[in-house]
Amino acid sequence: MACRSLSRTRRWPAPDRGTVSLAVILLFFVFAGLGLAMLHASGLHLKINGYRKFSTLLDYASENGLKRGLQDFADGLAAGGPLLPLADERFEGLRADAASELPRLLEDALGAPLPRLLSESLDGMSWTSRASCRLERLTDRGGYVRIAAALRVEASGGLVRVAPRRASALEGSLGLLAGRLPLPAIPLYIKKDLTEAQKASLLEDGGIRFLARPGEALPPSVAAGAEGVIPDDPGPLAAKALNIRLFTPQDLTPGRLREALGLEPSDEPVPEGVYLVRDDLGLGGVFVQGDLEEMVLAISGRAQILAFRAEAGEWLLEFSPAESRTLFLGPGGERRFDLCPLPIVIVNGRVLSLGGGAVGLDGRVEMTFDGQTPSVLNGVDLTIVSSDRITLSSHLVLQGVRWQDGLPYVKDSKAQLVIYAAGRDVISGEARDGGISVAAGAPDDLKLQGSLTAASGGFTIEGTGKDVQVLGALHADDYDGGGNTLALARDERAAAGEFPDSSPRTASPFLAFISLKVLSWLEH
Repeated sequence: MACRSLSRTRRWPAPDRGTVSLAVILLFFVFAGLGLAMLHASGLHLKINGYRKFSTLLDYASENGLKRGLQDFADGLAAGGPLLPLADERFEGLRADAASELPRLLEDALGAPLPRLLSESLDGMSWTSRASCRLERLTDRGGYVRIAAALRVEASGGLVRVAPRRASALEGSLGLLAGRLPLPAIPLYIKKDLTEAQKASLLEDGGIRFLARPGEALPPSVAAGAEGVIPDDPGPLAAKALNIRLFTPQDLTPGRLREALGLEPSDEPVPEGVYLVRDDLGLGGVFVQGDLEEMVLAISGRAQILAFRAEAGEWLLEFSPAESRTLFLGPGGERRFDLCPLPIVIVNGRVLSLGGGAVGLDGRVEMTFDGQTPSVLNGVDLTIVSSDRITLSSHLVLQGVRWQDGLPYVKDSKAQLVIYAAGRDVISGEARDGGISVAAGAPDDLKLQGSLTAASGGFTIEGTGKDVQVLGALHADDYDGGGNTLALARDERAAAGEFPDSSPRTASPFLAFISLKVLSWLEH
């Protein structure tokens, strides 16, 4: 019997030869295309980054040109000094034709012609700059002029051995004063011939530092010179306070002074005391004959208060510019006026203690030592002139001044204070010791917000461990810190050319640069 055989499994047809190779080749081309695309994209990306880096380096070079051009211009002004002597004929020429005379004065100050050119290179970059100035505005203030000049710095930057360059420009303003200047315009002046090395030694050994504000292109510096800056004649300010025409102290006889003070005609000396000047034209300033044991400045509401204490008695002056009223109290009684006095106090003697204070509950004005209580009313420009020494015992703070990060800002304040120790008798013209001193018992963190001038006798800080802060200016024939420190911050209003009307003026004409600001930055 035959065996049954199992059926065979059906075979699949064999693939055509070359199909696998074709698939491999196809995948090779796909991945090769992707690779080439990635290489192209990477090359494009590298080119874009290269162009971006190249453009950034051009920006850096151009920016360096502007910065260095501005710094070079500022350094040129600083090298010439913050205060430059100015001949009378050149001042009159500037007043008559400022547009043509200003560039010549700037060239003298910079020690180089205008426009000022600069070319430098560093780290494969190069840049050039061109700084020029032109007159923008001149304001005549009588004995001096205030000038605003437009500053333009043009720069171009590139890479070494590469042709393309990037251009940019900077627009700024330069403020300067010319003539017999208000002393508050000069941040720090010492009446000595000092070299640059001696100036640096004065700042270091005297513990003096400047508080510079961020972005201040022309920071304050020390000025020095033997003559021509500090006046030693209080006559002009005394004449203004007394409402009389006065040319020299010798012209002010006892009889004429008694007439100005409203006293009985006589050739006898004026009795010691405090006098409020008044005549048919209104109120003048305050005249003090003799030494003051204490003088306190304070604020009560909308009124400015000045308390005077001397061996002969006590006096109080209270006036309100907003309400146009004045109260004057003294041993002779009480007097009221519907107008305000000139804010000028002339002391023909010493001020043994001067400071800021407050009105107590009993109505008495006493000194305060907290450093926060303002003592000069907003809107009052107060000038205190003494023929002899003035001793500062407490803080003198202006109303409206704001402190931030250790720096005082006065934009919200319209109060100003000038203290001037003339070192010369107002009546006889005889020399006195003069000087301004910080008392040994004054607060260690004493704040003095004003312009301080000592024509003779110097500025001294007594005691130990003090850090005196001056917001304004300091001028003296000598300085003795006594191992203490002094921080000086320039009043922002000085940079804007705003000064009290009764500021002492320099004895001779000078040129001073008070501000340098950047207004706009243009990229081309």
